[in-house]
Amino acid sequence: MDKGILRIIDANFNRAREGLRVVEELVRFELNNHGMSERLKGIRHSITGLIDKAFDSSLLIYARDSQSDVGLNIQIDTEDCRTGRAGIIKANMKRSQEAIRVLEEFTKLYSSETSREIKALRYQVYELEQDVLQAFGRDKGIQGLYLILDYGLLGEKIWDKDYVGEIIAAGIGVVQLRVKDENMPDSKLIMLGNMLREITEEAGIPLIINDRVDIALAVSADGVHLGQDDMPIGVARNIIGNKIIGISTHSLAQAQQAAKNGADYIGIGPVYATTTKHDAGKPLGCKIIKKIRKTVSLPIIAIGGINQHNLAEVLKTDTEGIAVVSAILKASDPVAVTRMIAEMFLRGA
Repeated sequence: MDKGILRIIDANFNRAREGLRVVEELVRFELNNHGMSERLKGIRHSITGLIDKAFDSSLLIYARDSQSDVGLNIQIDTEDCRTGRAGIIKANMKRSQEAIRVLEEFTKLYSSETSREIKALRYQVYELEQDVLQAFGRDKGIQGLYLILDYGLLGEKIWDKDYVGEIIAAGIGVVQLRVKDENMPDSKLIMLGNMLREITEEAGIPLIINDRVDIALAVSADGVHLGQDDMPIGVARNIIGNKIIGISTHSLAQAQQAAKNGADYIGIGPVYATTTKHDAGKPLGCKIIKKIRKTVSLPIIAIGGINQHNLAEVLKTDTEGIAVVSAILKASDPVAVTRMIAEMFLRGA
């Protein structure tokens, strides 16, 4: 066999496996996602099996000559920079995809069957890249101070982009748009959603749409939040794909069912008495959060009557986030209150 071709096979065989392994470690140890970890591992092992079957591994090692590789010291500026987890995932998945493509082409010289099987793996990696990125977005995005922008409370002030943007910039981690006004045309709701999409994208935080799966898709929101009587999770998942789905829950049983049905996070409440929603029900207190925490691994957002005065008690439950509505939107200085609550959250009150 041609030594130059063997060097190409060897280099790209290693490159493909290394890239997949980097992503696999993130999925395994940070996401704790067994299914996705198995998919990555399976592709790595499949590539190994195909190359081992087509080529004598001792010949590949013999052909290896890293010291005389003219591309060894070629460096581009972006190779030393990664923009967070997403940057690591994208860089390593692209590295694997390119390497697998090279393997696909050069194995044609020896085995068309092996080349076809490698091509199928390449398409699996394309699909897996999207799934991994979306999974990281879902898993890591819902945390911190979760602001519900309620049109019923804000009224026309909700259209003030600078006003809303200043509140969000003061320490908000997630934004939910909640419009219960049936008289608002969908076209206007989409305009509002698009405005918030611009603000949240600039802030680098998720935008969630309350109830309306169609509006969430129309404005490219990160997800949707559903109530107990809204569209079932499975139906919503079929429509919205891998976007975030949050569910309002009011008991341990509902929280467990939401997790079983495939929710990405749950809202639990009302923790305290609230006037924001007339149908919120009786206050559940903080003990319910602790009970849910023991059996449900999803991110939990505590909601209902939470403000700067009772936040410390809520934070003792180890909830991933707290939803705030009137404590901010009804404040005389919402930016200052947002900043104060955000700082309290970060230091654990």
